[in-house]
Parts: sequence; structure tokens; C-alpha cells
Amino acid sequence: MIAKLIRRRKVTLLFFMMAILLGALNIATLKQRENPEIDLTVALVTTVYPGASPEKVEQFVTRPIEDKIKEMSEIKVLKSTSSANVSAINVEIKPDVDIKRAWDTLRQKVQSAESDLPSDAEKPLVNDDLGKIAEQILHFTVNEESELEPLRPTMNAWKKQLSTITGVSNVQIVGLPDQEVAVTLDTEKLNTFKLPWTIVAQALQTKHDRVPLGNLDKGAKSYYVNMTGEWTSAEDIARTEILGLPNGTSLKIGDVADVKLKPEKKKVSIYHEGKPTLDIVINAEKGADIPTLQKLLDEKVQTLKSQLPANVTMTSLFTQKESLDHLFHDLGRELLIGILAVIVVCSMGLTFGTALIVALAIPISITIGFIPIEAMGIDLNQITVVAIVIVLGILVDDAIVVNDNIQRRLQLGDSPYKASLEGAKDVAVSILTATISTAAAFLPLFFLKGNIGNFIKPIPVVITLTLAASMAMSLTIIPIFRQWVGERRHKQGGLPADERVQHAGLAEQRKQPQTGKEHAPGLLGKPIQKLSELYGRQIYSFLRKPLLTGVVALLVGTSSFALLPKLGVQYFPPAEKDEMLIDFELPTGRLFSETEFTVGKAAEWVRSQPGVVFVSAYSGRSTPHFYYSESDKSGINIGQLFVKIDPQRIHTKDVVALWRDGLKAMFPPDVDITPRELEQGPPVGAPIAVRISGAELPELQRISTDMQEILEGIPGTVSVADDIGNPMSTVEIKPDPNKLAIYGVSEKDLSMTARIATEGLDVTKFQKGEDELDITLYAKDIKSDPQETIRRMHVPTQKGGTAEVRELGDTVSGSMIKSIQHRNQNRTITVRSYAQDRLPDEILRDLKQKMSAYSLPAGYTVEYGGENEERNDAFAAIGKLSIVVVILIYIIMVIQFYSLSLPLLILSTVGLAAGGAIIGLFITGAPIGFMALMGLVSLSGIVVRNGIILIEFIEQAREQGTELYQAVAEAGKARLRPILLTMATAIGGLLPMTIMGGNLWRPMGTTIISGLLYSTMLTLVVVPSLYVIVAKWRDRRAARRGISLYPGHAAHEPAASAPGTGLGV
Repeated sequence: MIAKLIRRRKVTLLFFMMAILLGALNIATLKQRENPEIDLTVALVTTVYPGASPEKVEQFVTRPIEDKIKEMSEIKVLKSTSSANVSAINVEIKPDVDIKRAWDTLRQKVQSAESDLPSDAEKPLVNDDLGKIAEQILHFTVNEESELEPLRPTMNAWKKQLSTITGVSNVQIVGLPDQEVAVTLDTEKLNTFKLPWTIVAQALQTKHDRVPLGNLDKGAKSYYVNMTGEWTSAEDIARTEILGLPNGTSLKIGDVADVKLKPEKKKVSIYHEGKPTLDIVINAEKGADIPTLQKLLDEKVQTLKSQLPANVTMTSLFTQKESLDHLFHDLGRELLIGILAVIVVCSMGLTFGTALIVALAIPISITIGFIPIEAMGIDLNQITVVAIVIVLGILVDDAIVVNDNIQRRLQLGDSPYKASLEGAKDVAVSILTATISTAAAFLPLFFLKGNIGNFIKPIPVVITLTLAASMAMSLTIIPIFRQWVGERRHKQGGLPADERVQHAGLAEQRKQPQTGKEHAPGLLGKPIQKLSELYGRQIYSFLRKPLLTGVVALLVGTSSFALLPKLGVQYFPPAEKDEMLIDFELPTGRLFSETEFTVGKAAEWVRSQPGVVFVSAYSGRSTPHFYYSESDKSGINIGQLFVKIDPQRIHTKDVVALWRDGLKAMFPPDVDITPRELEQGPPVGAPIAVRISGAELPELQRISTDMQEILEGIPGTVSVADDIGNPMSTVEIKPDPNKLAIYGVSEKDLSMTARIATEGLDVTKFQKGEDELDITLYAKDIKSDPQETIRRMHVPTQKGGTAEVRELGDTVSGSMIKSIQHRNQNRTITVRSYAQDRLPDEILRDLKQKMSAYSLPAGYTVEYGGENEERNDAFAAIGKLSIVVVILIYIIMVIQFYSLSLPLLILSTVGLAAGGAIIGLFITGAPIGFMALMGLVSLSGIVVRNGIILIEFIEQAREQGTELYQAVAEAGKARLRPILLTMATAIGGLLPMTIMGGNLWRPMGTTIISGLLYSTMLTLVVVPSLYVIVAKWRDRRAARRGISLYPGHAAHEPAASAPGTGLGV
């Protein structure tokens, strides 16, 4: 096959040119984004149960729905929050299931649970689209808050126009409350007329509720029958007659209520640089190309901008395109420097022309390897680019090996044609085995499931495809090039080109024998040649006592594992971004105005700090979902600052602790303030999380309090809190069952009456243009005393009269728990903490040590979640798959060498490489994390390749009749230069990313570089020594059986002496 491809080089070159063009076209049209799209395996089921306490929501809504959902076999984790009026159930499915089918099943289960819910509970809503990340967030800033509402028509028009752009999934307006028709009842007037509030509700419902009138057929025509008189304004609603009054009294709704079209009660506000702001959040469709979409958005926004009123300033808070450009600029720079470094390194041991051709393996392999990328669901993102950087130094390995073997054959006297052909064929099997083994090393990443599997998927795909392309290029293009160069040299020397001679034997006769002393290629050709000769002589001294040499080298190589406990552990490091977040959480029960004041005051302080570009303040919610590891939060006691910094002046990591201390000093201790950097990797929430599960809430709260005190006593913990919060102040209505029976009042009517005096009661709808607005009943406060307003409200009775709430029972002040959390249907409180100046794993280690002395009551358990759980799950999955992969690589090498022992010898080099990686991480202070593990996987593939080709050379020499020691020494000498070159190219390719690539990529680069440096030197001693031990053992076994493992050898190998050593075997 190789011979045909080399002989028909024009066809071969044409094929490669077509493949390169196709690959280049695919790369040019490949969709781009900052991070891989992650299909979240999480859905949210939300159910509103008006007027219910957390205990009632838990009992009557959350538990029935959970019971049904738990019947699904796809469920991994079921979490829920039962709070006043609302049940929120978080459903996480297993990573290896069909996501769409699972969500369909979830909807069926939730629907089947609806019959078990209270009649006044609203229909549960299932949302499985929680992973959308904003493509762009636009700020619209005004001078006064009163100027926001007039922007509603303009914002609706923008929303409609932007939604029509190809690639836009949806557009949201944030910070502009929905409108409603507020019907505020004058309870004093209603009391005067002895009227219940229900008569107003009935008047509104009767007017609004209409049935279709159908068609009227008359003669040959059919007429659509319509009724006029629908409401067109709030004034129309106020003029609506209240029917059914006693004694024919005539009243309009406006006589007993104030009717206004107005925004709903403010629960969210946004301030940008201290000015009131609205957001338009633009979400991209799945698979959209970010640069193309951003271009379309920019064009549309530029057109719409002219429609903005003069008092409105539009700014862009965030675009994915900006982050994408910054990312690709940095990674592209590191990739280019890496390629140049590889060319420079290759030129150290190769002629410039050969080095250039060998280095061309990089762009050619990448281009060809990218042909099927899009069809496999991979786009161009930071993980894809990093996969290219990882494989950068490996792509030239095959080309270096083939080129070096061709050069060796030329020095031995082969013609250019034969040297090119046989040089490629000599190493073809070992290159194939090495490529398969390297690709197999990355298989665990390909089969990882869930968020981490989606995140890391481009790495195994890109590396496998580009390695396959590199192998194909090395076994064809390199021999063709070397043959062409050889022919040109022969022509210049007056000798005919060998390829023109059809028979290799005649070519051999025309070839002038080489002396083997010609000038060594490359800038460092002579030093490398001298080093090879020195190695060839000195290796015999190590082979005198191979067992001692091997054991000592292995002990030295693995001694570094003693450093392992001294290394920190970190799943993913913080993202080195120009943005950071500051989270605020006020105690439960605080008014929204207090949250707004707190967040605003903090924003003003942060704006005064050096290096801050701008600050956007969100009260009542978090910043819209702009980064893949973040999640949306909302609540009247929640706030967040989005801070843009100047990286030339400050870094986020330097101000986190400083700002935390400064802000903490401004507010009471019960205000939780957490400045933090954005996090890389799949979302994990707080890095330290401890779950306490049990039956009784008071006991859970007691354990949680103890746990928080323990955590706060551990150095490095900040923002320690649990998810149950402080108790809420309440006004409890305690109805008297006897009085309810006497008056004929149901508890439902009583609760609905009370709701009018609190949050308001939606009774019907009002169509205003394209919007359908709620008509909500409220009660006018009496003397600014909400509790008295409730007491004085009139409740309808079954006898047709009314009774005041105070006549039906007592109203007293009290408190209740904010929410009840479940995990897998068990009541659970989670204590969370962030880390400062220490790794989360170190804090967790201290916590576990302290908890070992803590006595838990029977029936209560503690689990450790957060970063620790996510990391352990990912590492466990990789570990299980790695066992399979090691077995697979072992089988591949057994097939190649037809030996059970030689593959074990090669696999021993992985341990040496891991030892070097540990030393590198220890010296640089980098923690063990997911990316360091990626580096170890890459490192394993590289060292296994070198081991395979070295053993293959020894085996080939022995098959040709070479004595054992000479075969080992000559193979090591022949492989020294390509081993050194492949090591240097791998290091050269990774060095720019390791130095300039930031926290995410530095551990991976450090792992590979230090592992290669450490293992290469030891491998050149360990592999030959262990081979001698294994070979002698195999030869003795063969001799006892009366067979020879190698042609030309006797059934037992006689004692021999290595040249010049007198060494006996």
C-alpha cells in the first residue's frame, strides 16, 4: 500500500491537496463560540399554591409531585424548595440517558400528579431550557426612574425586531415590570354598603367572560356575529356596573375602588453607573455561529438606535463576540508561537527544508483532521483550540520518526527510493500501534457523560482525528518528499534518479555507497550525533546489571509520588476575566427597598475603587445568564453587582478579599456579601457544600448552626451560610372553626380575602393591544396598618351577608421557616462556604477532621457536595474508563509484539512520566485538577509512543540476527535523536500556553512538560534495562522448549560480549 502511494506520488499529492482544501473550507465555515454548548441535564418544575405556608406547600404540592417524578428510572438527583406560595423542584437526570425522551417522561409524570394537588394550586410548569447563555446584554439608561415606563413601547418594538434575526432564540426585557390593572378596593366604602369584595370580582368576571357568538346564515351569506363594548382602558373598567345590589342600588366599580393601569409591584431594578436602566437580553439559538449572529445584531441595533428618545443612552454590557475575540487572540497567539517553536526545534536536528516539511505536518494534519468535525457536533471554541495546542507537539512525532529512519537508511547506503519506501515501511506498524494507543489514551474523555463530558468532548475528537491525519501524512508525504530531494541531489551529482529505474536491484547498483560520516543534519546535528554515540557506548554500562539499573531507575522515577499529599486539589481554577461578580443576600423578610438601597450603596463604593471601568447593579435578581458556569437567581432579598475592571491596573484575584472586607464594614453582619471571580468548568455552585439530612427541621437547624460555627473557625472560609435562612415574620390568621360554621364561611374564602390585603388577587384579564394584562384586586390600607386592613376586610358568607375577618378568628404576629429543602425526597439543609487564600479541598480536609469528633443524632446524615463531589464524580468516571483503556492499549501492543511481557515494559514508562508530572506541579505550586489530569492523559500517549517505537526497533534488529545487547544499544542510539526531537517539539508547542495561557491551561502544560523531561531521560535507561531482563527470560523459556524466538538465533542464546565491554550474558 505504501509502495503504491509513493510510486504514484502525483495521485497521492492530488488526494492530499483535495483533502486540505476540503478541510480548510470546513475550518473557514466552522461555527465559533467561547465555550462548548452544554446540554444541561436539569429541569425545573414550578407550582404556585397561593396563600400556603412552606409546610403546606411541602405536604400538599412538593411531596405528591416528587413521588411521581421519582418513578422515573432516569432520575439522578431530585432537589426541591418548598417556600411560601411556591414549590420549585429541580430534576437532574442521569448523563447517559436520552435527554429529550426524559423530559417528555417528566412532563407526563407531572401531569399525572396534577389530580393529587389542591384545587386552588396552579398548574405545574416544567422548564427544561435552563442553559441558555446571553449572546448580548444591552443597557438602556435614563436619568430618572420615572422615565423607564415610557420606554415600554420602544422596548417592545426592539424585542419584536431583534427576535426576527436568524440565530436569535428569544429576546427578554429585564427591569421593566409587567403592567396590570390594579383595582384598589376602598374597604371603608365597601363596609358602608355592607358589600363583600366578591361582588366586585363577579362584576369584573361577568363583563370579561364572553362566549363566541358563532356565525349567522342569511340567504347565500354567512355573517360572523360579534359583540362590542369590550374594555379599552382603565376608565372603561371603572365604569363597569356592579349588578345584583340590594334595593336596586346602582354602583359602578369606580365608586368603591380606584382603577389604574400601572406597573406591577417592583421586584427587580437595574442601575448602571448609578442611573436607572433597562436590559434587553438576546439569547442565541443552539448551534448559532456567534460572529455571524453578532454582525447581524450590530446591523439591526444600529438601525434601531435612531428610534431611541434623546434621554436614553444605550450601552452594551456584554457580548460573547467580545469574549470570543479576546480568547482566540490569546490562544491563536500561543498556537502560532507554538508552531514557530516546533519549526525551530525541528531545525535543531533536521535540515531546514526537512524541518519545514516535518513542521507542515501540523497545519496539514489539523486541516485534514477537521473535515468531519462539524458532522460530529464540534464547533470552534476554547476547548477545541486547546486540543490543537495539546496535539501540536505530537503531530510531528510520526513525521520525525519516518524522516529519521529514512535518513538512517540513506546513511547505510540505500538509494533515495528504497530508503524512502523501506524507511516508511520499517516504522509503519509501530506508528500505527502508537497512534491507536495514543488515541485510546483519550478515549475516557470521549465517553464521559453529563456536563463535564460535553465540556471536554472536543479534546478526544480533535486529537484522534488529527493524529490519524498526521500518521497518513507521515507515511506518504514525508517519503515522497525525501525521495524527491534525494533524486535532485543525485541529478546534481550526475547520477540518474532511482525512481526512474523500475527495479530496485538495478537502483542499488547505481547507488554510491555512503560512508555514514557525512555532515549530520540540523543546527545541532553534530552535538546530537555525538550524544547518540556517547549514549551508544554508555548504555552498556547500565546493561551490566539490568535488574539493579531498572529497579533503581524505577525507584527514582516513582519516588516523586511521595509529594502527592503535598499537592493541592482543585477541580477547575477561576476564570481570568475582566469581569467579576459581587453577590448580596439580605435576611429573609427584608423589604425590596432595603435590598435596592444596600446594592446601590455598595455599587457606589465599588465605582470609587481604582481600576474599575463600570458597575451594573441588579436588585431582586442576578445578572442575566451571561457565562456558562453561572446560574440565574431571584428574590426580593437577592442582589448582584456586575463589575468590569481594567486588567492593566488590577486583577480580580487581587481585589476579592480587599473588597469583601471593605463592603462587610459598610453593612450589618447579617447581610451576606460575596465578591468572587467567574469560575471555569461546569457549574458547581459554592465550592464547599455540606448537606445535612434528617426528618425534623429543628434538629436539622441545630446541626446546621453547629456546622456553620465549625466552618467559620477554619482558616480561609468566607460567606458561610445555609440555604434555610432566617425565620420570616408573619401575621397568622387563626380562624375559629365554630365561628366559620356559624357564619357559613370557608377557609378558602377567608384566605382569598386576606390575599387581597397582601399580594392582591388576580380575578380576570384585560386585553391591551397584543398584551393580556391581569386585573388584580387590592385592599386600600387602613391607617397604614396592614394587619388592621386584614382584620377589617369583609368575607362573603353562604347566607348572602358578610363578616369581618376579626369576627371569624384572631390575627397574631409570629414567624415561620423561610423554606424547606429536599434532596432525593429527604429534608436537607445545605451549609455553603467560599474559600479565600486557600484551596477548597484544603478547607474540606480540615472540616472532615473536625467533623470526625462530632456526634450526629440517629437518623441524620452528612454528605459533602460542591466542588469535591463534582470532582470525585468526574475523576471516578475517568478512572473506570481508564482501566478499560489500559487493557485496550495492552491488547493492541500484545497483537503487535506477540508478547505479554513487552507491553507491560512499555506501560511502565507511564508511571515514570506521572512521577515527573508530580514534580512539575509541586515546583510550580499548581494544584491537581481536571486539566492536570488531561495533561497526564496526553503525557501517557506521548511516552507510550516512544516506548513502542523503541521496542519495535530492538525487535527488528533481533529478527535480523543482531545479538541482544548490540540490538538494544543500536536501537537506543538510533532512536535517541527522534526521541529527543519529539520531546523538544512537544515541549516547544506547549511552552507558550504554559507560560501565557493562564490558570486553566498552566497545570496541563506543566504536567506534560515536566513529565516528558523527567521520563525521557529515565526511559532511555529503564526500557533497555527492563527489555534485557524480559528478553533473557523469554529466551530461556524458548530454549527450554527447543524453539527460537528470532530467525537466525539458536534455540538458546549463547553468552555473548558486547563490543568493547567483555560483558557476559
